[in-house]
Amino acid sequence: MGQPILELRNIFKAFPGVTALDNVDFDVLGGEVHVLLGENGAGKSTLIKIIAGTEKKDNGDFIFEQKAVEKHTPFLMREMGISVIHQELSLVRLMDVKSNLFLGRDLKKKNWLLSKFGIRDDAGMVNHCKQVFSELGINLDPNKSVMELTLSQMQLVEIAKAVAFDSKVILMDEPTSSLGPEEKDQLFRVIERLKRRKIGIVFVSHILEDCMAIGNKISVLRDGQLVASIDANDAEIDTLIKLMTGRTFQERYPKISGIIGETILEVRNFNKEGVFENINFSIKKGEIIGFAGLVGARRTDLLRAVFGLEEINTGKIFINSKEVKLTKPRDAIRLGLTFLTEDRKNQGIFPLLTVLENLLICRFNFRNKSENLRLTNKFGYINISNAYKISDEYVQKFGVKVSSLADKISQLSGGNQQKVLLARGISTHASVLILDEPTKGVDAGGKVEIYRIIEDLAKTGVAIIVISSELPEVAAICTRIIVMNDGRITGELPREQADPETLMRYATS
Repeated sequence: MGQPILELRNIFKAFPGVTALDNVDFDVLGGEVHVLLGENGAGKSTLIKIIAGTEKKDNGDFIFEQKAVEKHTPFLMREMGISVIHQELSLVRLMDVKSNLFLGRDLKKKNWLLSKFGIRDDAGMVNHCKQVFSELGINLDPNKSVMELTLSQMQLVEIAKAVAFDSKVILMDEPTSSLGPEEKDQLFRVIERLKRRKIGIVFVSHILEDCMAIGNKISVLRDGQLVASIDANDAEIDTLIKLMTGRTFQERYPKISGIIGETILEVRNFNKEGVFENINFSIKKGEIIGFAGLVGARRTDLLRAVFGLEEINTGKIFINSKEVKLTKPRDAIRLGLTFLTEDRKNQGIFPLLTVLENLLICRFNFRNKSENLRLTNKFGYINISNAYKISDEYVQKFGVKVSSLADKISQLSGGNQQKVLLARGISTHASVLILDEPTKGVDAGGKVEIYRIIEDLAKTGVAIIVISSELPEVAAICTRIIVMNDGRITGELPREQADPETLMRYATS
């Protein structure tokens, strides 16, 4: 490894009523991948923000290339050579690749007159793009629109952008959370090339296997304190979980089940040209079925169509043995279906609304005459007292950690936001719950809590469909697993036969 590029010493940061970081030490060496682990609320985000310059430390030393840094702004950090690749990528999707790579610093024509009038050098930008891509082993067309790229390709463009800025330290926040095995391998190959260039990497992830595969050193935060810094080669998953949570889990993926009843949902001969074909499946009350597959398997497209978010060419849906037409989500919700999106930030939560409003927003439009506590009267006015009583009941039931129902949901951790969305889905009296990547971006402790919620719901007779890219997850928590590849069902297995290796075999067949 190289010399320390970044050194943080005794970093202290407090917010009203809480200590976010308590005298934390953290350093990044050239050519090193330093993994940062911790549950939601452990202090990871605050530390990352301090490094990125979006948050100021209260106390401690910030040393970059052996020089103390006193001024902290995102611009200054970037100019020094610190880049951040956020989980929610920041590319401008209406622009092409080269324009994103040089955003804010376009190359100008060398001719003094053309340069004076701000005429950019497109050919020079393309050549520079190709040079950076070649160094990183990336095969992309600089003129291609970002909208045409896959998520993994967008992440590679973000990395190339950081390299083009001559970054010395790159912070990666959950870079593998939505990638399949092939895309993940490609990302890791690019990271290895960054290491050879002596660039320091800070790698933040909840996927412990990825952390151990790519990391050189692992630091664990808990309750704002650094509890351990260990060599990745010496790390074990159970040890990391204990360090993160302060407790052990007998099973990372507990086997859960519900009380199986009669068939509640049946999908027959679903077809959408070029997307999925000849799809048939059913689910019973209290059953938990999983949809497994690699990126591009079309699992999400299929379940969005079932929920009425996508049009189909042919196919039928039966609920309680009765054929129904679901042409839009409103129809599905009225008939007892709820869909929780994978894209929690952009399609799930309403970030400017409160926890209460996010939880009950569907209930305002879907009243149930048998409810003891009505949210609205016959004139459509909201009963505030009942709204708080109902919301508080769900918050307690789902274990949402929130100081006030009036807090904006954007202030909550990812795991607690997900619990609010689960509560929202059940608040509409859903009988079928479709969960797309329900534990994405959720820490180990939060995952176990979500599994508990899923099990409790199944035991009340709710049918649950889980889409997950974590094969060990679907193999454990689902009673039956349907595997897809390229829009086709390639296998269906009971839990007893669904080990990750078998699922992967069907996912690639």
